[in-house]
Amino acid sequence: MDRTERYLQNLKSGDPATRADATKALWAFWHRQAGAEMERELDDATKLMNPHQLNDALISLKSLVEKCPEFPEAHNKLATVLFLMCHYEASVAECEEVLRRVPHHFGALNGMGMCLFELKRFEQAIRSFQKALEIQPYAQINHMFIARCRAGLN
Repeated sequence: MDRTERYLQNLKSGDPATRADATKALWAFWHRQAGAEMERELDDATKLMNPHQLNDALISLKSLVEKCPEFPEAHNKLATVLFLMCHYEASVAECEEVLRRVPHHFGALNGMGMCLFELKRFEQAIRSFQKALEIQPYAQINHMFIARCRAGLN
């Protein structure tokens, strides 16, 4: 079993500390996946992800994705910025790009679910949150959004 598989297995642990360590390790791995230079650029762009600098973050992340299209975490952060800017369809497309490369990316699954929720595509959102729960069964945010989606269907 490689490290990623072990971390994914640990996300299902009954021990909260084990789950937290695994979550942190996976995020760190995803951030470093494209090398030190791309990680620095990703970190710089991430620092711009506040309400006053979202346009700058968007420009930086689009540039990073163009420079390194195979870097899943750059797509994931771009999806986050697009979500924060209420560009939900574009965010879903970026989440799909992440998941094409990293099918177990629970952050992209959750983010896609949140976009689909905002688009009132509740059944699709539920499926996305359920997939995230298969990977990260203790993530309460996914349970909460599934309940909100079910309420939206009624």
